[in-house]
Amino acid sequence: MIALASASIPVQAQQPDPHPTTIRAKLKAKYLEKRDRFMHRVKDVYFAVGCKVLAREAGILPLTSSESYLAYIGDQTIIDTRDESLRQAAMQEGLDRAARPGECDYYRKHPEAAEALRHAAADAKR
Repeated sequence: MIALASASIPVQAQQPDPHPTTIRAKLKAKYLEKRDRFMHRVKDVYFAVGCKVLAREAGILPLTSSESYLAYIGDQTIIDTRDESLRQAAMQEGLDRAARPGECDYYRKHPEAAEALRHAAADAKR
């Protein structure tokens, strides 16, 4: 019986933890969530710029710049070196979406979204 018990211990010990609970994994997950939210905001702002709902001078830099990105994720210790290229791609994606026919109708159907972006830009400018 002792042989069976010692043989089963390594099998159980080799099974990977389905939910990694390391501090690093938690930080990385929090960082990726914040990065995704920021990149989504960049896309939305540049979509609004492309649709002429916001002007580039309307205070969008505090909402979308690399400095605001670093401040947004500032409590994180993990920063991906590709983040700037992701931010640039998000900007272009927002502008490209606005250039597609009919996409800017979104703001006619959802004027509250345009107003929320204007308020966010005005607040960020202060």
